[in-house]
Amino acid sequence: MIIATTMAKLLFAMAIGFYLFKKGILNADTNAKLSQVIVQITCPCIILNSISTVSHDNPQLVLKLFFAGIIMYIIFPLLAFLFTKLMRVPAHLRGTYMCMFIFSNNTFMGYPVVQALFGDSAIFYITIFNMPFNILFFTLALHYFKKDAALESGTYEKSKPDIRSLINNGIIAAIAALIIYFINIPIPDIVYQCLGFVGNITTPLSMVIIGSSMAAASIKEIKTEKGIWPMLPIRLGLMPLIVWLFMHLVTTDTTLINICTIGAGMPVASLVAMGSSPYPRQNKLASIGVAVSTILSLATIPIMSALLGANG
Repeated sequence: MIIATTMAKLLFAMAIGFYLFKKGILNADTNAKLSQVIVQITCPCIILNSISTVSHDNPQLVLKLFFAGIIMYIIFPLLAFLFTKLMRVPAHLRGTYMCMFIFSNNTFMGYPVVQALFGDSAIFYITIFNMPFNILFFTLALHYFKKDAALESGTYEKSKPDIRSLINNGIIAAIAALIIYFINIPIPDIVYQCLGFVGNITTPLSMVIIGSSMAAASIKEIKTEKGIWPMLPIRLGLMPLIVWLFMHLVTTDTTLINICTIGAGMPVASLVAMGSSPYPRQNKLASIGVAVSTILSLATIPIMSALLGANG
């Protein structure tokens, strides 16, 4: 019941976005601008604020989880590359599909779900395990979107990575969060209060934008995105299974294993749609992927929780 309530809140926000687009209050240009607000401002705030929930009581467990997360986020891109090859995804969409496989909505949806199932401490564990998520998204994912768009327009040229192009608010926040935690830098509570105040709008606003983007796509367009359908069972079923198997090599703590598994079983991260917003073709695919996987997850998340023996 708790999971159903949480999912209903997220879907309600999507429905509002859908309605606002149909009424002409939101449009594609507004969605793109609001998406940049999330990527550049509110998401970095939520990354930094997440450190306020992290305990320093068991640093060995934290390091084990942190390195386990690093290993998983090295494995994820390799698996995603393999999946897109097997699916024969067009070159100008390959990076976008890879991002849908790699990045689950473990922050905006995973946090409230695992909190409902396992309590406030679950946020601490899922935050540590997914710390590499932020660095990988704000480097690899944003590069993939740009590359896909360049391949689509025929302007892509191989070049050496420009380190300056990787520097953005998200990567700065992710690195700062790691430094603050591992060096244990004291931060005034008022700073976390301000970061949390701004960061808390991320989840509802992101779902409103996804709903609005969904309204922009016709049923026909959704049907033509044929790669979405084989992507869904991999994103919602196979990826969490891989994490479940891997975590058994890391720890015997069932609760810890279940927290990481459920986080990995979330739908496509809404950040994938937010980050691809400057590129219309890639954004259309990502928005459909996020919306359809979110709707389907209303069924898969309770099923996964029941199989794992989790209950709220």
